[in-house]
Amino acid sequence: MTIRIAGVQDKHKLDFAARNIYTLPNDEYRVLPSSLKDGDYILEVKTIRIIEPIIRVLVSDDMLTARISFYPGINTDKKTKYQDLVLHLTEKDKISPGYINEKALKDAIELLNEGFIVEDVLICEGDPPVHGKDAKIEFLFERPNVKPKLLPNGKVDYKEFTKFILVDKDQLIIKRTPPEKGRDGRDITGNIIKAVEGVDKGIEVVEGVYSNLEKTEYRSKYNGHIILSGNTVSVLPMLQINGDIDMRVGNIRFEGTVLVSGNVQSGFLVDADDIIVEGIVENADLKARNTIVIKRGIKGVIDKGMIKAGGNISVGYCENANISAGGELSIEKYCFNSNIEAASIKADGKAIISGGSLKIFSQLHVANIGSKNSGKMEVDIGYSPLLQNKAEKVKVEINQLSESMEKINDVLSKINIQDPKIQQNPKVRILLDSADAFKRRLPLLEKKYNDLMRKSVCDAPKIVVEDTIYPGVELKILSVSRKIKTEMTRVEFTYNELSKDIVNKPIQS
Repeated sequence: MTIRIAGVQDKHKLDFAARNIYTLPNDEYRVLPSSLKDGDYILEVKTIRIIEPIIRVLVSDDMLTARISFYPGINTDKKTKYQDLVLHLTEKDKISPGYINEKALKDAIELLNEGFIVEDVLICEGDPPVHGKDAKIEFLFERPNVKPKLLPNGKVDYKEFTKFILVDKDQLIIKRTPPEKGRDGRDITGNIIKAVEGVDKGIEVVEGVYSNLEKTEYRSKYNGHIILSGNTVSVLPMLQINGDIDMRVGNIRFEGTVLVSGNVQSGFLVDADDIIVEGIVENADLKARNTIVIKRGIKGVIDKGMIKAGGNISVGYCENANISAGGELSIEKYCFNSNIEAASIKADGKAIISGGSLKIFSQLHVANIGSKNSGKMEVDIGYSPLLQNKAEKVKVEINQLSESMEKINDVLSKINIQDPKIQQNPKVRILLDSADAFKRRLPLLEKKYNDLMRKSVCDAPKIVVEDTIYPGVELKILSVSRKIKTEMTRVEFTYNELSKDIVNKPIQS
């Protein structure tokens, strides 16, 4: 008799089935090319033995699938019936009838009964469990850039990097996807396969962070920097630098308060809302939108470094410093050879200011100013350098606007703008609209300029010297100058509107 294999013909599979499934000796079978089709093979069996149809069922280790292989009988007319095979599967292999693929099994039985070997047919599939997913935590903020900045000329700025994670107020910083429970499955015997539930992961907030009710979105309460340890997070409005601002730390830019426990070394930058330095500032740039406190002092080289705040500045001492304060500058000990702009200066007690130049808006309150045998020192009070600088910028804009208006008017004067066709020309239309806009804006700018200039002049500028003012100090109150020629003690200088002169009077004890 001859046996063929269903599907793709493979002479090696036929040879394997003859030797290992039917256990035929070599002289009882041959694998030959089929005469029916090129590339096909048949198994020719010459034996007197009777071999019943062979059924092999392979159940997967996870009990989720069953595959069946059929090998037709030899020297027998016995046929395999579907119901008998189902009984075999349910009783011997314990497969639940509901998971048997009836069509696949019947098709395989039909091929078997036609004398074909049928192998590896998937006849059962269970319902695999859908395992849950673990909670997912996404950190949405940028990690610190610890690499120095590469400049366009190919050089490297080793001060421009950051070791801190900076965030803005209400910024979404963490997103949490809750865990999924999963769904149980069943194997082909009908037993339940429990799904593995997803593991929850939470965020522990210490301070400075708020979340929605579902705990899926976490945002910063204010501008600050992130402290992160595992899944524990804080946002602090104060950035504390333990030690110096140096090559280890780099330049600092922060929307909040920066506290430096050490010094700010030469050439570095700190830019923040408020700055507190417990040590010394050496030829560095400090820029604060609000206040600056330098507990020890400033030690610099003139024309290097700038200490600038929109509000008050407080220093222990300053040497060869450049300082600009939108509010009051407070000096605890002394100030030597420094260029200062401030709304007011307070250096009382035993403090001394000597050398350099002071430009003050309203009041200088100082213990000692100048020194014996010191050089020239200038004190200019009554005008606000900050407001005057703003006014100058407005003046530049006014001049530019006026020049633009002159050019537009010059062009328009050479054409007949009363002609409707010319008026509809796109380029002419742009010129007309621009001229109209400039005319509306110019009075606003002029008013702004006049307001700034008016506010930049103090109504009652005053210099109060609690101890001594030394010869060589040149005072200028508003537009009037006076050079101190003799040592004076406990004296107050003001501007007399009637005499247009600087007058002084003793301070009453």
